[in-house]
Amino acid sequence: MALVLLFYQLAYSQDIVVTGTISNEQNLRVTGAEVRLGQLNGKSNSKGIFTFKVNKFPTTLTIKHRLYNDYLEVVRAPVNKQDTIFLDIILENKSTELDEVTVSASKVIWVYQKKNTHIIDFALRDNEILLVCRENNNYLLRRLDSVGEKIRDVQIKKNPSGLFEDCTGGIHLTYADSVFELKLIGNSTAMLSGNSYIEVMDILSPCVISSEDNFIVKRLGPHNKLVEYVKINRNTKKPDLLYITNDQAAMRDLDEFAMANDIPVPLFNPNYRQPPQMTITNDRQKWDNQQFYNQILKKPLYAPIFEINDSIFVYDHFKDSALVFTISGNYVRSFQISYHYFENWKSELLINEEKTKLYAKYETDGLTALRQINPSTGKVINLNILEKHIYPLQIQIRNNYAYYLYKHYLDNSIHYLYKQPLKE
Repeated sequence: MALVLLFYQLAYSQDIVVTGTISNEQNLRVTGAEVRLGQLNGKSNSKGIFTFKVNKFPTTLTIKHRLYNDYLEVVRAPVNKQDTIFLDIILENKSTELDEVTVSASKVIWVYQKKNTHIIDFALRDNEILLVCRENNNYLLRRLDSVGEKIRDVQIKKNPSGLFEDCTGGIHLTYADSVFELKLIGNSTAMLSGNSYIEVMDILSPCVISSEDNFIVKRLGPHNKLVEYVKINRNTKKPDLLYITNDQAAMRDLDEFAMANDIPVPLFNPNYRQPPQMTITNDRQKWDNQQFYNQILKKPLYAPIFEINDSIFVYDHFKDSALVFTISGNYVRSFQISYHYFENWKSELLINEEKTKLYAKYETDGLTALRQINPSTGKVINLNILEKHIYPLQIQIRNNYAYYLYKHYLDNSIHYLYKQPLKE
């Protein structure tokens, strides 16, 4: 059975002309710049101009010159297929060695320097760091100050899963079967009585943003290929649709896949009936397909929502667009985004603890890159490489530092907490 791929490049039967003019910050044309557009290579001429013919979009544009910072952009298809794409590019001058600030592996800081402490999870809370950790055979909830000095320990039962922060800022200690709410007051730490994990998460996890007047909850539709954000008034409890997006083509394909493999899921079209010749009768193949569906195909459509600088942003990567709302949920504007077309994007956006900066995560051969994104325009501002450790875990950002867990190179049962400075 053929299943339509959920990601594709748009191909045109005829070439579209892409031409660009390269200038520097002094408005002088840049000649001899190395230009790469998708798989095509060239150089800017004596007037700083380059021209290519392209038939696949979106495509990545890279420009390099020894005197200027590298330039990276995603070029999208024109609205009219007959149009030429004109680009006006300004290269930034490279900093001199005297004033250049370099973020390097030598600046990576080991946050909590205890060799025998395995950190299961962590959370950045105000000016503190909250750890769930194991020392010898003891499991602990440990509070650190901003420089990593211990404030207080609370012994907890064995085998915690980690920490969960709800939309109101409440913090919870989770286990496979239960959840305990935590109260951090001064230097005191209290843990309330536990509740069922399933019951608590059914209530708390759909809520993604809480404001003075509203809650915003996230709902997923058939096969997780429909994402819906609903605004619920705190006083009247009245729900109003804030935003909805879906991939109807994927839902139709997955309806067919689910029926052929006896997968009990809500269908996009409940009236759809599988043609007899498409039915899969081999039980082993059905089981393999069911696992593939649960682990790969039902991955939710990625359209996250964030509160940034007292506004609400929805980044709909399926529709290549972002939408801006007021904190009360009123629509303001929308704009196009394209950073997710850069190679090795991990379908993940990270927001700093201060709710002011946004980063897109990329990964190449284990090395993680964080591109800072201007949240109001979707443009890439700068690039940071977490260069000392491969496959860092659970990245969180505060005060221009990226915090992450990393497995000890000799003992995979030990995780340490590090932080690396990010570019301003």
